[in-house]
Amino acid sequence: MRAEQIVVTGMLAAIAFLLMAAIQIPILPAAPFLTYDPSDAVALLAGILYGPASGVTVVFLKDVLFLLLRARGPLGPLADFIAAATFVGVTAWAYRRGAGPAAAFGLPGSRPRRAFARRLVEAAVLGAAARVAVMIPANFALLALQFGMSPARVAGMLVSAIVPFNAVKALANAAVAVLIAEPFLRASGARTPSR
Repeated sequence: MRAEQIVVTGMLAAIAFLLMAAIQIPILPAAPFLTYDPSDAVALLAGILYGPASGVTVVFLKDVLFLLLRARGPLGPLADFIAAATFVGVTAWAYRRGAGPAAAFGLPGSRPRRAFARRLVEAAVLGAAARVAVMIPANFALLALQFGMSPARVAGMLVSAIVPFNAVKALANAAVAVLIAEPFLRASGARTPSR
């Protein structure tokens, strides 16, 4: 890892933690403990810039900081790590299978600029699907441990809360990433990341 990558990854982890700590919006009345925060969008920036491992590192550092400084217990940050790392890792991997961020800026030999947002949205749909698929079985264990919910109760929440929440949170963070990634990449020099 280059020094620049380490510094940027650390800064993005700090920003992601601050966003997670400051913004907690319940989006489904059926499950007020499931809250939206835009921190996954910041982790996705690291994944776009440096690859899936850097994006997942931002998620890990953010959740460790949240566990140490804000959480009431380890299960909330663990659930967030499983969900966010899946989303960020899969999205960054799928995005980087394309032409890379250089294509977003119309550099020679790259795709048109508008391809950036389209490729990121397509990758995010795959990341959101992976997040939903992983969180269905994970929630059976996590909700039983955290809230003592029976498997029948968790199963009853799948369609009304768990699947919609994970899909909405992933796609909302993808939308935020689409809005902030291009200016961020321009400000960082729009270097083509190593694969």
